Amino acid sequence: MTAWEINLMNGDDEESVFDRLWAQLIGDKFGFLVPLWIARRPESLTILDYRPTMFMFATTTGFILFAVLFGFYFYRFGTAETIGLWATGIPALVWFVLTFRGTIREAYYFDKTKDSYALVRQFIYRRDVIEGSLSQFTGAYVKTETNYNSDSNGTSKSYFVVLQQEGMFLTGVTEQTLREETPIFNTYDREASIANAISGLLASKG
Repeated sequence: MTAWEINLMNGDDEESVFDRLWAQLIGDKFGFLVPLWIARRPESLTILDYRPTMFMFATTTGFILFAVLFGFYFYRFGTAETIGLWATGIPALVWFVLTFRGTIREAYYFDKTKDSYALVRQFIYRRDVIEGSLSQFTGAYVKTETNYNSDSNGTSKSYFVVLQQEGMFLTGVTEQTLREETPIFNTYDREASIANAISGLLASKG
């Protein structure tokens, strides 16, 4: 199933102008900095998604910035410049603590030979794992959500990869979203590449 076909399933046959410009000017040029790796094999599929959420990106950037400033003040003035050390050290510590709330990466493993899947969400200090039988899934598609910005009266779109299942999960729903918080460089093409890879593997299960 192509990305265009998945888009039609969602009732969304085109991306917004902003999304296209973002993908062409920013995503395509700098996407390699936060890679999305898809390893296809005849009987298995591995997806490693290192794209951070905006929260994780902001907290990490804040920590690095204030840590560098703290190092500069300490190297330049030593303990004589206490105001500068406090003004940079405390924010650096706060930003560092906040980074523990964000994810480092998400990894998805699908194996037909074992009829198994594992969805792994990796944090700095722990990881969440969802495992089960691969045969319960029937497909994957990209869900599009429109976000309305009341400040600028504009809109933007977010894209999510959704797994479909026969029957219901323990939560009483028939679908499962891989990432509930959108990462940076969230474009339709990137999410469609994930959905296409999963759909391709599921289509060859028989």
